[in-house]
Amino acid sequence: MDTEKTNKFLEENYDSVFVHHLSEYIKIPNLTPAFDPEYMTNGLLEQAIDYVVKFAEDLQIEGLKTHIKREEGRVPMVLFELPGASSSNVMIYGHLDKQPHMEGWIEGTGPTTPTIIGDKLYGRGSSDDGYVPFAVLLAIKNAIAQGAELPRIVLVLETEEESGSHDLVPLLEASADIIGTPDYCICLDSGALDYTSLWLTSTLRGMVAFNLKVSVTELACHSGVCGGAIPESFRIANSLLDRIEDPETRRIELLEREIPDSYKEEAKHVSSISGEDTVKAFKFLAGVKAINEDDLAELYLNTTWRPALAVTGADNLPPTSKAGNVVRDSTTLRVSIRLPPGVESTEALEKLREVITKDVPNDAKVELLEPSTGDGWQMKDLSEKTTKVLNDASDAFFTKPCGKYGIGGSIPFLKVLGDKYPSTEILALGVLGPDTNAHAPNETIDLPFTKKFLGALSHILPGLV
Repeated sequence: MDTEKTNKFLEENYDSVFVHHLSEYIKIPNLTPAFDPEYMTNGLLEQAIDYVVKFAEDLQIEGLKTHIKREEGRVPMVLFELPGASSSNVMIYGHLDKQPHMEGWIEGTGPTTPTIIGDKLYGRGSSDDGYVPFAVLLAIKNAIAQGAELPRIVLVLETEEESGSHDLVPLLEASADIIGTPDYCICLDSGALDYTSLWLTSTLRGMVAFNLKVSVTELACHSGVCGGAIPESFRIANSLLDRIEDPETRRIELLEREIPDSYKEEAKHVSSISGEDTVKAFKFLAGVKAINEDDLAELYLNTTWRPALAVTGADNLPPTSKAGNVVRDSTTLRVSIRLPPGVESTEALEKLREVITKDVPNDAKVELLEPSTGDGWQMKDLSEKTTKVLNDASDAFFTKPCGKYGIGGSIPFLKVLGDKYPSTEILALGVLGPDTNAHAPNETIDLPFTKKFLGALSHILPGLV
């Protein structure tokens, strides 16, 4: 592959093709099923699929086949299949569904109003994960234009990743005749530590989430009548969470595991690169300190290797504007706990259930409802060939070798795929870098970085022949 030719291809196609079509895709409000009860019938999913399929057709990539896998009771999955010049088989993964819009977008932008401000394109699904089909197919188009031999490639696009990927494995199995057994899987739903090089994800945390409901009475009661007799359900819920997370250290020793020395070294290396940006990225209010702020390596391990608890929602707590003098009958908290790589999420859930539901204050009724789980992932040691391909591509477009770092989020699909295809080399890459705000208001994609990323991807694929 010729870097100058790739840069010329990008100059001719990046703004007019990639940015244009990604912007049009942002306009489609195809939310993930968990946040859109009419997902399968309101036509938005089909609109998103049709847009991507037409984009692929318009590129006129010779030999490219489109498959839409539909099974009763399941969401559809889109696959693009390209025959290869060798027996090497590459699966590339992305997803088409989007997170809910949320409030708080900056003036002039919006979840379905693609807007470029500086180097950023704003819009829901820009970096997570709408860019994938447009980047991959353009990368293939460039490689073919240069006469490069490519491996067999299957681009797999699921449509419920943001809802937990419940149908993914059955759909992959139903598509086994198309996918085959991958030699490589490139997951493009991951991130970048910064925008100065290509970045591999070395680890991902798992997750357990559940609704913790504490009930004390059949009905709410005037606090002037029953205050002092009926225990406060919120305080009980809070005390139960304190059993999990130490209220002083914020550690969750129940779910911790020994951190391998190699990842402790990674923590030192990555934190030395990030420096104070590690803390600045979280945008603390003035005077607020991060946990382990004075030891950046430990802070890195906190966010990549240690469990962490967050209360992400609540029911039966009225807004303050409507809060009367009442002792409520119950409190429900949505609890999300990130798990270290290698900790089985289903086992963690049962440990938590035992701790939370035993010897409850005042014998209050405690329920763990709507649980969800997902395992973390550790990247296997890569072959010399793969390492060289990644480093060469990063050098060509970023003038430095490919880096690697851990991410505190979850992509349970990678653990599932690793178990299903133990010989497959899994590469987790992506454009979710600083200030991309995935899942939050003001989601963005960094356009200069993604342009280089697209070029690097175009050079990686021929290297895997």
